[in-house]
Amino acid sequence: MSNKTVDRRAFLKVMGVSGGGMFVALSGCAPAASIEEGVEVVTSYVDPQDFVIPGREVWYASTCHQCPAACGIHARVMEGRVRKLEGNPDSPINRGSLCSMGQAGLQQHYNPDRLQRPLARQDGKLVEIGWDDARQRLAEAMRGVHERKGAGFALLTGQVSGHLAGLMQSFVQSTGAGRHYAYELLGTSTARAVNQQVAGVATPQLNIDQASLVVSFGADFLGSWQSPVHFSGQYAAFRKQKRRGALIQIEPKMSLTGANADWWRPIRAGTEGWLMLGVARLLAQDPLIAARLPSAEMAKALQAYDLQRVSQETDIPADQIERLARALVKRSPSLVLVGGPAEAQEQGSRNVAAGWLLNHLLGNVGKTISAPGRSLHPELDAIAGSTRSLRDFAQALPALDTVFVHGTNPLYSGAAFIGLKEGLQSVKTKVVFASILDETAATADLVIPVRSYLEDWGTLVPAYSPQAGMIQVQQPVMQPLFAGPPAIGDVLLGLLAKKNEEYAQWSDFQAYLRHRVQALRIEADAAGMTPYKLPALLEPPVFKAAAPHEDFVPADLDRAFWEATVAAGLLRLPTGAAPVLKVKVRVPVIAAVAPEADYPFDFIASTRMGHYDGRHAHLPWLQELPDPLTTIVWDSWAELHPETAKKLGIASGDLIEISSAAGSLLVKAVLFPGIHPGAVAVPLGQGHEVGYARGIGVNPLHILVPKFDTESGELALCGTRVKIRNTGKKEVLVKLAPTEYQHERRIVRTVSARQVNLIKEG
Repeated sequence: MSNKTVDRRAFLKVMGVSGGGMFVALSGCAPAASIEEGVEVVTSYVDPQDFVIPGREVWYASTCHQCPAACGIHARVMEGRVRKLEGNPDSPINRGSLCSMGQAGLQQHYNPDRLQRPLARQDGKLVEIGWDDARQRLAEAMRGVHERKGAGFALLTGQVSGHLAGLMQSFVQSTGAGRHYAYELLGTSTARAVNQQVAGVATPQLNIDQASLVVSFGADFLGSWQSPVHFSGQYAAFRKQKRRGALIQIEPKMSLTGANADWWRPIRAGTEGWLMLGVARLLAQDPLIAARLPSAEMAKALQAYDLQRVSQETDIPADQIERLARALVKRSPSLVLVGGPAEAQEQGSRNVAAGWLLNHLLGNVGKTISAPGRSLHPELDAIAGSTRSLRDFAQALPALDTVFVHGTNPLYSGAAFIGLKEGLQSVKTKVVFASILDETAATADLVIPVRSYLEDWGTLVPAYSPQAGMIQVQQPVMQPLFAGPPAIGDVLLGLLAKKNEEYAQWSDFQAYLRHRVQALRIEADAAGMTPYKLPALLEPPVFKAAAPHEDFVPADLDRAFWEATVAAGLLRLPTGAAPVLKVKVRVPVIAAVAPEADYPFDFIASTRMGHYDGRHAHLPWLQELPDPLTTIVWDSWAELHPETAKKLGIASGDLIEISSAAGSLLVKAVLFPGIHPGAVAVPLGQGHEVGYARGIGVNPLHILVPKFDTESGELALCGTRVKIRNTGKKEVLVKLAPTEYQHERRIVRTVSARQVNLIKEG
């Protein structure tokens, strides 16, 4: 039977395609001709090619790009198409698990709105152009950059790491005076700066599974904070200990982590530092704990945070503050986490510093919080994005002629007061590399479509890595879906080769990456770290099967090493010894949060799994994913405490106006007991003006006021104050929650746990 090209639907009517049970981890697909929509090659059973057998599955290891956590994945491929994504069990980040955003990477890849041809601005509109025209326009833009020696050039990206980050740095340096700015709305730059100052380590290891008690101040480690899939695995082990681990969550608005806590307590936004220092003062009453304070001045400084004053500032009763202190003493070792709303304040740095003080007093440093091994290849480490970087980029725009943007959508996720939209209008040439037309791409002069991460090569090192020296490897798991769109690495390599002959030796980014990865092995061998015992550098099960003896030396070691690395989807490099954490603790000065009569409520731009910072709103799978606490889909809403709503005359579904000094939003109200009575929360992710999700919900970033952390300069995402007004209108809230009534018939009756106990006792 010879290969034929047939319509897929017609083929499936004739033959049923069923999945086999074979699991194979193979090295990557070579990028060849694209697979056109609705048409594909049907491969014969008699003459299979490249492990493609109809009805049989092949699994490829790669890395997820849906958020900065960079989880390892396995992609299930049948007949040349990727059909399913799952977690890579060998990855120390996620150990076989994968969140909803990672699962939705499949829809990202097959999205019908993916750009297939380049776009250029003509007569004020973006129109499709040919690839030759796009290459010529790109070359002209770079010619202008080189003529000015990069003085008017900037590259704006999201978080980047691994060899692509190194290539980007080389590319920017080749322009002369060009600058690279990395932006992430939900990064942890404030905490990283404090961690570096206090402990000498930007991202310490958090050992949740080794704690008996975790007290989290706003860190939603099960939902959206740093590496939630990894922390969820640790949390499962934490709960399964002989003495079941206990979780206390303190935050102004309940998160997914708060919903799983043994004790959840709402706190007035921005006063988390007050509570931590108040608890520290209570702990210091124990002479053994007080002895851990480096000086008498620190003990004296803690006296300012007396119990009654802390209770007044935080809205937490004094007896509950004492209860928290007792729990920390009783259950050891413990772990104090600070993140989310506690970090995203004007006093965010001081809140993080207060968390370090508590961990130090409780003896947690070196136990549940430790230093990772020292990286021997810092050039591969993540360039963690920050909101401060976006502000610096916006301020530089008047002096820029050419701007490249990749992997970020700042015109949506940047606060309106930054003035990014107005600033970009002054830039002569704006080039955006994107797979979907978003708010930023819509304002570009040239849009270059790029491949999805399931069609591309790369290496990634997450900003938070549970294992030092770990590199996640990304490979194309299928041929490009569309002909034309290049890999971003190929574009940068081609531009670099024209300026630096050194880069002309590699035909494409895959060749460059392979050379760099093999150089890591050669370097390690030369240092005597891996005398051909590859498991010391790499431990893939495939390689062990091929080389069962430790002294086995393949005829072509470079090729064997590369194939084993790609098949495993990860690479473990030697690291320097982990330093002993020496904490320079301090008692930060936490100022009282002054009330604002005109704007009495704290505004929480909340984060939730699925939409993240808004980058996934164009995926219907994630629009359909209900919010885990309210079960609302396809919309924005404002969460209000029932007592607050009663005072304002607001009911669920009422259309309310939330106003700050910067603007206002019209959004539907939801009565939600898991929020502080003095706060209102609107989730991030909706309110897009371009693309599939345009017109759905609102963007809470539009009403943020210019408030920043006093030390790091990071955006105080949860530092805005607002007022609330009922418009008198009402709209339907679409929820997936069960209801007691259908068609006015009561079909379900619900009772409280207390009522059940009373029935049993009676």
